[in-house]
Amino acid sequence: MIVCYICEKVEPTITKFRAHLQRHNVIGELKCPILCCSCKSSFASIHNLFRHIETFHKCDSVGSCDVDKVIPSHNEVSSREEMDVCGSDVDGLASDNTAKAVECNPSEFYEDMCAEGISLVAGMRANSSIPFSVVPDVVQSFNQMANSLTSLLHAETANCLASSGIQSHIIGDVMSHLDERFNMARQPLDFLSSRYKQDNFFDNHHLAVKPESVVFGTNFCSQSGSTRMTYETFQYVSVQKTLQSLMQNRAFVEIMLQDKCTPGVLQEFVDGDKYKTHHLFSDSTKNSIMIQLFYDGLGVTNPLRGHSTLHNIGVFFYTIKNVPQRFNSCFANVHLLAVCYSQDIKKYGFDPILSKFAAEMNSLSRVGFAGTFPVIGEQVIYASLCQVTCDNLALNGILGFVECFSCDYFCTLCYASQEEIQTCFREELFERRTVHAYNQDVNQLKTHQGKKHVRGIKVDCRLNEIDGYHVTENWGLDVMHLALEGFLPLELGCILYGLCVVDKIVSFDTLKSALQQFWGKITVEKTHKPLELSKLEEPGQGLTPTMKAMQYWTLLKYLPLALGGFVAPDNKHWLFLLHLSHLVDLIFTPRFTQSMTTYMRSVIEDHLTMFVDNYGNNGTVKLRPKHHFLVHLPSIVLKCGPLVGMSCLRYELKNSFFKRSAHIVCNFTNICHTLAYRHQQRALFSLLSNAFCRSSPVVASQKMVPVSSLECCVVLCDKLGVVPAEYVSVAMKLCVATIQYKLSDYIVIDVCAQSGDPLFGKIVHFVSCSHSTDWYIVVQCLKTVNFCAHLHSFCVCECQPVVYRILTLDEMIDHHPLYCHSTVMNGIQQRFIRTPYHLFKP
Repeated sequence: MIVCYICEKVEPTITKFRAHLQRHNVIGELKCPILCCSCKSSFASIHNLFRHIETFHKCDSVGSCDVDKVIPSHNEVSSREEMDVCGSDVDGLASDNTAKAVECNPSEFYEDMCAEGISLVAGMRANSSIPFSVVPDVVQSFNQMANSLTSLLHAETANCLASSGIQSHIIGDVMSHLDERFNMARQPLDFLSSRYKQDNFFDNHHLAVKPESVVFGTNFCSQSGSTRMTYETFQYVSVQKTLQSLMQNRAFVEIMLQDKCTPGVLQEFVDGDKYKTHHLFSDSTKNSIMIQLFYDGLGVTNPLRGHSTLHNIGVFFYTIKNVPQRFNSCFANVHLLAVCYSQDIKKYGFDPILSKFAAEMNSLSRVGFAGTFPVIGEQVIYASLCQVTCDNLALNGILGFVECFSCDYFCTLCYASQEEIQTCFREELFERRTVHAYNQDVNQLKTHQGKKHVRGIKVDCRLNEIDGYHVTENWGLDVMHLALEGFLPLELGCILYGLCVVDKIVSFDTLKSALQQFWGKITVEKTHKPLELSKLEEPGQGLTPTMKAMQYWTLLKYLPLALGGFVAPDNKHWLFLLHLSHLVDLIFTPRFTQSMTTYMRSVIEDHLTMFVDNYGNNGTVKLRPKHHFLVHLPSIVLKCGPLVGMSCLRYELKNSFFKRSAHIVCNFTNICHTLAYRHQQRALFSLLSNAFCRSSPVVASQKMVPVSSLECCVVLCDKLGVVPAEYVSVAMKLCVATIQYKLSDYIVIDVCAQSGDPLFGKIVHFVSCSHSTDWYIVVQCLKTVNFCAHLHSFCVCECQPVVYRILTLDEMIDHHPLYCHSTVMNGIQQRFIRTPYHLFKP
């Protein structure tokens, strides 16, 4: 007997409970991961949960689970009595369940099959690896199996009655009665048996948001000897409809309402000056939603084949800045705005798309939309654009600036020239773009029709029509393209060339061997392992081969640990590497203070000066435009919060979905419509399955052990209020979103109040009590000896006597698992931990 955590309904068997959960899943009430309370294992899907129950907790007599409730891991359980099984008489359980099964309305079983089928079809349609044409075949097979099973039951029933000596006319009456009852079960998913029926069913779901076709213009095409007029369109997804759909979900509203402000700390967009001065966002009497817009071009076909650019597309995404940063990195929290052909953008420009978006933003900021929403009740919701973030080329294109970075006036924030960026390393040395100067440049551009641009401005951007937004006040730069794929590979190439070729500190073969040995030891970030270097290019050429952004970042982080033993502390190339590491740590810091931004200005100026002194004196290597963008970063932090909130990494994750979908579909008649529609089907499934809320841990396997058997028994008893004889659940690994924590990983557990150095701990256990759904991380505390500048890492050692500490997931200072590297320094075996960025405790 199992009790539903949502509606408290008691279901007698595993089969009934599975179907019951599927009904909640279909209407978006199911919260994942789901926890088996008997053993604390948690699962991301209903299928995995019930496979576990059938394997480990099935009662042979009645097929029911020995768990009391199956609830999500983040659901609060106030007392153990709430989870007790109704009726503890084991001997009478089978008869009770049989009686309940007899009393059940047969139509409930049909509803169970429908719910299971809807969940199956929705999941397949959300999967980019499955063509929609396959889904009807699966449904037909499902119906055929149901029909065959019904016929089998019909025949077996007739045989059993005949073998029991029942008269033939009675058997005929029973069979006729069963035919009527079995009629619905013969084709349970007939309402989803075709592509048309499936589209109609899911398009009419109250949470579904369909893309609409908007006309760019007309064109004439010839086919089969005849010429006809065609419409060139783009696909647009209404922001208002998307927001209305999202706001119907209680969990989404709750994460939007989380308090994100800490006095004196900049960690979200709401902490910046732009939020405080915006006419809508700063109005505390209105419920406003902040939109961050993104655009990028994307190739969906094989670039090595002919006509590879024919079906290139442009995609517009956006995120909601009211949602905390840790949730916005989720695939489900990146929402689609528009999809169009890249050729159409070249022909018509961005104006048709941006005009429609601007009109909707003005409507939402002035009128909003009203409704009754979970948690907040009946309210009017407003929304507006707060920021545009793209790679540098796309940002200049969408904002109407020149897309050539080898000319003057390439910057969207100032009037920088190529000559000035070589010698000026502070923001105040450049003339800032203002609204007044922008309008003058636009007027001059309109007056002189022959000019292609005036001081970098090609066209008046349509986004300026949005209330409270202007392109000259768009304080946003993508640090992924700026740093990780920008100046970072360029400077790493200069550093390694200087160490291996110029100073001959290490040979190229020794460099590759040291990196290979290091990656044989490391226990984290295995998926971001850098590619093996094939050769060292001359300064200014970067690294060969090219890598992904995360691979460049990982190489920078661990290069000091891998090569520190070969290089003297006073080598200029090594000192520049350490300074580069320090700068990147500051850029990707998730929290800032006012004083940190001031310090960051000095670090950037020093870094650019060092680069010119080391590699630019003879004129062989010049500063790139991405070097210049560094001078604006401190001001951007003050205006809009940490730079990681503007990173395009989260948006780039969507590329794989579109590329895989296009490869699977293989129909390019209107690939924009196809991709937009499939994306919205995925968005519906994500909303129904609460995929946007990923703060709950998933534990695949665990075991029950007495507290007394653990070396941290005393700490557990004090912290969790348990006794040594009590049993607790202990797991080997724990997953939160895409982060996996394993035993022997290291994490930051605190920050020293005196020195500001982070304090580390080694994970020894993952523990959960029987009376709670929370998981705790037990760590063995380490002592931070000092910060080793030569390795850009913290030297640590074990505490004597051993000290244990218990943390919840929310108490962690940083969510990254870390690697502890053991090496010989100054003739002593020492241990070092590299943090991914600068950390402090808010």
